[in-house]
Order: sequence, then C-alpha cells, then structure tokens
Amino acid sequence: MKTGMVYLKPAEIADLAGLPEETVREYLHTHPDLFRGRSIGPVRLYTPAAVETVKRLAEEASRGEDQTVPATPAVTPPVNDDGEEEPEPSPVTQAYLDARDLKVQVARQAQEIENLRTEQERQRRELADTVAALEARLAAEEKKTSLIAEWVDYFDYETGQLKRPFFERLLGKKS
Repeated sequence: MKTGMVYLKPAEIADLAGLPEETVREYLHTHPDLFRGRSIGPVRLYTPAAVETVKRLAEEASRGEDQTVPATPAVTPPVNDDGEEEPEPSPVTQAYLDARDLKVQVARQAQEIENLRTEQERQRRELADTVAALEARLAAEEKKTSLIAEWVDYFDYETGQLKRPFFERLLGKKS
C-alpha cells in the first residue's frame, strides 16, 4: 500500500532500527553521503533504506570498526542518482509505512464519519423544527376550519328556518 509517504523522520528510523534517536541523528550527521532523502524546510526526511543503513552502521560500531576514516565503507550508499529504482524497504519498514498510512486513513475516515454525524444531527433538528412548525400551522388551520364549520351549520339552520312557511315559523318560535 503506497500512498506517496515513503520518507521517514529520524525518530521513526530510530524506532525501526531499535536505536536511540541521538545515535541515529549522529549517524545521519556524520555520514550524510550514505543517506538519501529530502528536505522540507528545516526538516530532513530519509528513504526507508536509511533504516538498514543505520543498522549496519550500528553493527560496525559494536564490532569496534573505525567509522571516522572510511577507506572502503562496508555500508554502501543507495544507488538512485541516475533515476534507477531504489530497492524495496525491509518488510518491517514496509509494515511501518503501511501502518502509518493506515493510521492517517483511519483518522481521516473518523473525521469524515464525525462530520456526517454532525450533519445528520443538524438535518434532524431542522426536520424536527419544520415538523413542529407544520403541526402548529395545521392546528391553526383546524381551528379555522372548525370555526367555519360552526358558521356553515348556523347558516344551514337559519336557511332551513327561512325556507319553512311563514305561519310554521311563527308557531315554531312561540313554543
């Protein structure tokens, strides 16, 4: 899984090599020709091959070989100056890079999920407000309809009374 993040910080190299960060920084500083990388502002990033190079330098140091005057260095710098593809990083380094990429991806997806939840909650509140407003309007309209129905019933009764013959109306109202 390569997502373009193929550079390591010195602290990451130290973690992968199992060495103290100060030692790794010392190797990076004293042997810059052995490490390929790039700079982003003041930050220097290195290729995954730096992990193996640092491990080899640590092995040489533990055997007591003199690293200050490299006549023929046992550690060869990675070849990639003329566009050749750099060798694949070790499985441990590749797993670390993949885990780092997955961590970023999971964090991004978690943020997307949180944004979707927030948006869904906002929409739910909007819909609840709309439903409440519609229920209030419906209640007002039902009240108006009820009032109109009462008036229609009243006028129907009065019209029915007016349609009766005159003498029936007089006799009906007296009793």
